[in-house]
Amino acid sequence: MDSQQTQAYYQNHPTARLIVLVVVCISAFLTPLSLSGSLVAVPAMSEALHIDAIYASWIPASFLLSNLLSMLPSGRLADTYGRKRIFILGGVIFALGSILAGFANHLFILLLSRVIQGIGSAMFFTTGVAIIGGVYEARQRGAALGWLVSAVYLGLTCGPLLGGWATEHFGWQAIFLLPMPLVLAVLLLTAVVMKGEWRSTSPERLDIVGALYMSIGIGSLFMASSRLPSWEGLGWLVAGCVFVVVFVRHCATAPSPLVRLNLVLASKPLSKALSASIMVYASNYGLIFLLSLYLQYNRGMTPVEAGKVLMVQALVMAFLAPLAGRLSDRYRPRVLATLGCFSMVSGLLLLLLFLTPTTPYWVILLALITFGLGFGLFSTPNSNSVLNAVPPDKMGMASALLNLSRLLGQMLGTALVTLLMSLAIGKLKITPELYGALMQVLRWVVTVSLGFALTAAYFSWERDPKKTVHSNKS
Repeated sequence: MDSQQTQAYYQNHPTARLIVLVVVCISAFLTPLSLSGSLVAVPAMSEALHIDAIYASWIPASFLLSNLLSMLPSGRLADTYGRKRIFILGGVIFALGSILAGFANHLFILLLSRVIQGIGSAMFFTTGVAIIGGVYEARQRGAALGWLVSAVYLGLTCGPLLGGWATEHFGWQAIFLLPMPLVLAVLLLTAVVMKGEWRSTSPERLDIVGALYMSIGIGSLFMASSRLPSWEGLGWLVAGCVFVVVFVRHCATAPSPLVRLNLVLASKPLSKALSASIMVYASNYGLIFLLSLYLQYNRGMTPVEAGKVLMVQALVMAFLAPLAGRLSDRYRPRVLATLGCFSMVSGLLLLLLFLTPTTPYWVILLALITFGLGFGLFSTPNSNSVLNAVPPDKMGMASALLNLSRLLGQMLGTALVTLLMSLAIGKLKITPELYGALMQVLRWVVTVSLGFALTAAYFSWERDPKKTVHSNKS
């Protein structure tokens, strides 16, 4: 079936739509499960591989960096060659990276496996969101995206707990092997059960030159964050800024750029929603990584105990996401998203005012619950507004932009943590003598995260309240 026949088929077969939703939700559960589970195990990895604080931050960063750099090319390939085909290929690559990570015994092998996982995840997750956008009409899309986001948050919920349990009982390598049965199940179901294919009616060739400029620019900026304030770090910073500018100019002049920045900037709902997404994820990801270190180093928790605390935020997010998705089909997304941002601000203020080496655990839990409520209210309405701002045959690229904004935010938060760890701790293993420095870094990150959340609230409210909704109907 071609794209129009596929859309017509799913519009007339609700059961088929539900099957696709279940398969994509399972795939969406896998990446955050692996990612959040590995965060809890970073102290165990650091001890086993004898690495310092800066290299410890590279373990999650290597995944995010490769994921970010693969996101836009994956969206373009999905629109050109078929979303289902790229979805399956991404699952295979993710599985290979997971197996390699599960047998890694050296830092280089672990980082390489995380890069492979990130590439596969970009193809896996981006096309999954685009498939949902193609299967469901605009009036039903918010509810479907709510379940998809809920699956992501469920993965974030289970990750710390399963990661901590696997680390304590089987070693940190087991974290990467645990999701393999589900990966294989998704690949089998996609090949056998998922009908049809989705392609763009006007596909564009992959902009390899633009992808290269973007990779060098963003990679150099992240390298700078782990080298500043040295001259080497300054050199990486200059190189990164130069290549980012070159990438922007290339996108303005190339016949088929990796992303048409002029069209994104021309659409106020789209540009504001993407900007808000960057700020929200920047306020969260680095903070959760540091809270994991804080709970294990400063508070003496085991990986399982730290996982139980951190899973509270994701559990709230998973519960709220489907409800927020349904509400976004009926009410203006900017209202829900802005309320979510201010809820996150409240949680960050709790941490900023009361977080110490002896803070009662109920205060930390309350902050995480408040943060989770905000994230749950923000994410699905914001995603729905992005997909509603583009025509159906551009869902692959819109999904890629949405996920790119998420990853840019996560990379911004991670780069901030890496920079501050470099300044406060340097190339030293985290020992009891450095717990005070780690606490100071955490306070700095909470303060900056508060600024990110307030900026996200501004972008969420400032988007155009009148949505341009593109229907899937042919």
